[in-house]
Amino acid sequence: MITTLSFRRLLGLSLAAVLSQAVIADEGLTPAEANTIIKEDIASTQVMAEVCPAIIGKNAKFDSNIQSLIKSYLADYSEKSMTYEKLQADAEYKSFLAESRTAAKESSKEEQKSVCDDVLNYEEE
Repeated sequence: MITTLSFRRLLGLSLAAVLSQAVIADEGLTPAEANTIIKEDIASTQVMAEVCPAIIGKNAKFDSNIQSLIKSYLADYSEKSMTYEKLQADAEYKSFLAESRTAAKESSKEEQKSVCDDVLNYEEE
């Protein structure tokens, strides 16, 4: 569970999960544990989508990268019918989203800009 992690660390964890999709399978996590990690990653990605436009401006590439990240995370969710919209009503997801928002508020503007730039420059493999 996320506890007062920095906004930068949230992104690092999120991008690391995308870049190494086999991590969840290799660590022998249960589907419920893997789903929890995915919810945390999507929550931090949603917060980036909320925070970054005010920092880097409206940017189509950034928006596309956010959508790609969310799609990548959902592809690994055990319930294949899960959607981003359905997650918005999930109590556990709402908790992670609140924690991610708090972490973003507690981070410096420089840290936020760095995270936003990382998402903007993210290239899918």
